[in-house]
Amino acid sequence: MSDRTGVVVPCILSLALAAWAPASALGSDASPLGGPSISEQAKAGSLISKGFKGEVLPLDAPPPIAALDLLDLDEMTESVLYALLTERASIMDGIVLGNIELLSQIETVMTVGRASEKLTIVQQGLAALSPAREWGRLRDRIAAALPETARARFRGLVDEYEQTRYGLLREAGEVEHKFEYRMMRHWEDIAWEIERAAERVFDDDGEGDAWIALLTDRLGLSPDQEGQIRAMGERFYIETKGRPSETDEIAFVNKVRTVLTVEQRWKFTAMLLKGELDPDKGMD
Repeated sequence: MSDRTGVVVPCILSLALAAWAPASALGSDASPLGGPSISEQAKAGSLISKGFKGEVLPLDAPPPIAALDLLDLDEMTESVLYALLTERASIMDGIVLGNIELLSQIETVMTVGRASEKLTIVQQGLAALSPAREWGRLRDRIAAALPETARARFRGLVDEYEQTRYGLLREAGEVEHKFEYRMMRHWEDIAWEIERAAERVFDDDGEGDAWIALLTDRLGLSPDQEGQIRAMGERFYIETKGRPSETDEIAFVNKVRTVLTVEQRWKFTAMLLKGELDPDKGMD
């Protein structure tokens, strides 16, 4: 399952080619707790960092997040912002968990699908993102959470970055007008948020791989059996959105049994009874 994260950004960018973002201010809508850091090349007190050709180098996080690293905030404000970003991250995690199949289909459909299929996938994608839109623009939510003394500084940092980057891109002929730039920036930041969410959601993929490897080793699974069980695991994760109930887990175990031989089933049962397949107890 660990390869899913790698398809997220191209999927979102494929969707972006066919849909436009709300015509909002030059800021971005993004972000969770990805640990913003400002490039060492950035000028003091600014988000702007330029490359050898004078281009604005990309930030490690969307501007509203990166700007927080340049503000002198008290502990209470930092606590409020942490709660805000955690709430946003939870929403993005839910979008990823609830739309795994959609995310996996977008790039293919937008590349080779028929016009009607592309329209449908765009509509589904925009609908999937509705919780993020309902939550509001991250820039606005952060600004509202800041004390008045820091709010103007925050907006100034973000505006300076966006206006400088827009000016250079327009000068280079890469964008023609502000709306095109806003659309590009909106989807850049959404892609960043979705990618971070995918990393969080699938950070336990190693456990799933270890579980399959243990079964293969202890039960002597054939390649065909291993493939079937792995596919079952993928489907199980998607259907339960990564949060299975005890009933779901029992149903999954029973399904796994159907591809095992009689001898393998006895060994499998013994492993379950000994807790050897419980990730919370560790799998040696």
